[in-house]
Amino acid sequence: MSKGNTAVWHESFHTEVRFMRASYRGGEPVNLRKLLKSVHRVVDGSSNREILANSCCCDPEKVRQNDVFFAIDWQSCGCPNSPFFFDGNDDFNKLYENGDDRFSETSPRHPLEEAVALAVERGCQAVVAEQPFHCPDVPLYIVPNAKESFGALCHAIYGNPAQALQVVGITGTSGKTSTSYLIAGMLAESGNPVGLIGTLGIYDGETLYPSRETTPPANELVFWLFRMVANGCSHVLIEVSSQAIVQARLAGIKLDAVCITNIKRDHLDYHRTVEKYRRTKLGIFRYARKKGIVVCNGDDRVTGAVLPLIDHPVLTTGIRREAEIGGMLVERIRGEQTFLLTAGTEAVPMRTRVIGNEHIYNCLMAAALGIGWGIDLKTIVRGLERVESIPGRMERIECGQSFGVYMDCAQTTEALATTLKTLRGVTEGRLLCVFGASGSQEPGKRGLLGQVIDTLADVAVLTTDEMFNGESLRAMHEIADGFTSEYGGPLTLQDRAEAIAWALTEAGEGDCVLIVGKGLPENFEPSPETLPSFCDRVF
Repeated sequence: MSKGNTAVWHESFHTEVRFMRASYRGGEPVNLRKLLKSVHRVVDGSSNREILANSCCCDPEKVRQNDVFFAIDWQSCGCPNSPFFFDGNDDFNKLYENGDDRFSETSPRHPLEEAVALAVERGCQAVVAEQPFHCPDVPLYIVPNAKESFGALCHAIYGNPAQALQVVGITGTSGKTSTSYLIAGMLAESGNPVGLIGTLGIYDGETLYPSRETTPPANELVFWLFRMVANGCSHVLIEVSSQAIVQARLAGIKLDAVCITNIKRDHLDYHRTVEKYRRTKLGIFRYARKKGIVVCNGDDRVTGAVLPLIDHPVLTTGIRREAEIGGMLVERIRGEQTFLLTAGTEAVPMRTRVIGNEHIYNCLMAAALGIGWGIDLKTIVRGLERVESIPGRMERIECGQSFGVYMDCAQTTEALATTLKTLRGVTEGRLLCVFGASGSQEPGKRGLLGQVIDTLADVAVLTTDEMFNGESLRAMHEIADGFTSEYGGPLTLQDRAEAIAWALTEAGEGDCVLIVGKGLPENFEPSPETLPSFCDRVF
């Protein structure tokens, strides 16, 4: 699943997409009324005329002749800047092409009434909405959830490719990416071709492509599933963010398995309260098949509390509490760890290059799914052990130096504390922490991040995570305010390259350097000109 040279990977992605075409399902167009009734049961329509759909759209400015237009607020449809056009016959590169005004900050925004009027004017053949609108020239279908309907039609246009795959949805505050990589390794070891959709990219069974966000919108998601089926994949692993659940990006998909790594505190800028965030995460069960397997971390307080409410076959994992799939640490050193994987009366030793209890939890999650699917324990262990590193997840950088270097994406106080404590346990000398401040870090928690670093690291260097971002500079100063040590505050270096270089020069034999933060802006796409300035691995 390696992408090789990042710049070459990026260039080949755009070259291939430029000529990529995706025909719709190759059969009859989709009967809109029947589809909507299958999703919502009750649909109010202003016409009895049959609408046969080949394409749909939720951006009024992109409507084409005979589209079905969905009156959805553009932000709730899944794109931070503007909505997506979806057409089974359209070049998919139009979703990515630079300069497309659909991804412009200045793209016009329409009240829904104006959006409907414009869509009708541009030639849509029907409108689907959640409330009545005046559009006498075309049929109007009123549904309880237009986002769910949009996803369902997108999938129907492509022939519902998810039905040809075993689909795994992985959600949780942390551990989604690592768990997906581990499951992929296990499935590959057992001879199952697998696709992957998540934070680090989209693997369609042949090529790894960049991704803008953890879970793509429904119209993109179905395209990638279509590609995976065409490339011979039997399984797909989808990282499911809380935003994706709110925005119904999984609409049109039934999950054969659900993995919940943990549910903690996160994304309060979006969900506002911890309770809403937790309820949203548990909303993933709306998309699970009735007999779909659910794997839960029994040591997590929130998921443990809801176990009795889950109406699906459940397997639990744990280190501290009794669980169906358990793990017990045997040994941990700087370059590897060994733990005992237990399942019922069976126990198998397992060695991983990635260290930390969090990695053990992720291994148990993957192993539980494999056991639930009937994969033998030895094959599971071989598959998990073949995943020797995961980008930015306690990733060890080894270049022959006399000290340890790790990269991690920890951005919450709990995750950062866990990472620092793990490294403290395998470090003989000093623990140096280079922390990248980000504008996305919750303002109320920035001082606490500083306290964690101040308490657990011997040497602290604060820098920026998102280059040329004023909010990152503000976050850096607020994190520094959390330092209260009598030995003085952290070293602050705005230039991330300079900060990393300083720490590597300062480290000596037996020390350990932790570099925290992505080192890449949220939507940054690497190129030969910009890669050396932004990628932590260069150093």
